[in-house]
Amino acid sequence: MEKKTNKYNLPERETEILYALWNAGRPLLASEISDVDEDLKIATVHTTLKRMLKKHLIEVVDFAKSGNVFGRCYQPTISLEEFELNKLSNDFKKKQCKDITTSRFVAALLEEQDSSTALEELDELEKMIQEKRAKLMKEN
Repeated sequence: MEKKTNKYNLPERETEILYALWNAGRPLLASEISDVDEDLKIATVHTTLKRMLKKHLIEVVDFAKSGNVFGRCYQPTISLEEFELNKLSNDFKKKQCKDITTSRFVAALLEEQDSSTALEELDELEKMIQEKRAKLMKEN
C-alpha cells in the first residue's frame, strides 16, 4: 500500500505566493506577486520563487515587460484543489481525538449543509465509495 506523505508542508511565504498565483488565475511577474501583499518585498519574492522553482512547485511560462526590462511569468505546477486536499488530509491524520473517524467527519460536514446540497454530496460519495470498493477488491 502506497503511503501518502505531506508533500506540501511549505513555509508561509511559499504558501502565500501560491495563493497569489491561484487567485490571479494567470501567470504573474515577481513584481505583481509582491504587489499582492504589502508584506512581500520584491527581494523576498525573488528568493522564494527561486526555492519554489527548485521544488517544482512553480514554473516559468512566459516573459513579459516589467518597467524597462523583461521578467519571468510564473504559474503553479499544482492545483489549488490538490494542495488543499493534501493539507486537509494531513491535518486530519494529525488530529488528537482518535474517535473522529472519516465517516464521522464527513457526517459532521454534511450536517452543516442544506438538504439539497447534502443529497448531492451523498450521491457523489456513493459513487466514490463504489469506485473505491471495486478498486480495493481488484487489489485483493
